[in-house]
Amino acid sequence: MSSTFTTHANGPHTCAKRTLQRLRREAGYRSAKEFAAVLGMPESTYARYERAEEGPGCGIPLASAWAIADALGVSIDLVVGREDIDAPRPIKLDDRAHALTIDGRRMLSDYMDYLESRDAADARARR
Repeated sequence: MSSTFTTHANGPHTCAKRTLQRLRREAGYRSAKEFAAVLGMPESTYARYERAEEGPGCGIPLASAWAIADALGVSIDLVVGREDIDAPRPIKLDDRAHALTIDGRRMLSDYMDYLESRDAADARARR
């Protein structure tokens, strides 16, 4: 189950300097200090990243950008501003399946088995 779906944009584009702050808050981190502690970096360093302009001149070192992207579950391009925060984002089917109850996952698995067998039967019939 590795199919990908896309969400729709949530509204107008956010100010460039607010992307990193928005991503942090959406991930459940209320303050820059809290998130900096999770990353193991000084609060002042992380806060500077949030205030920086986006793009090539953002000043976030590659290792830090990777750590931030991994902690937030987003792409490095989104962290440094090369990707629009309001652009549609892919959602993996696995993520949706894990959000279901055990019964829901079992029903989804049964349905996927049915679809696979139907596709196999259709392929045999076309031969």
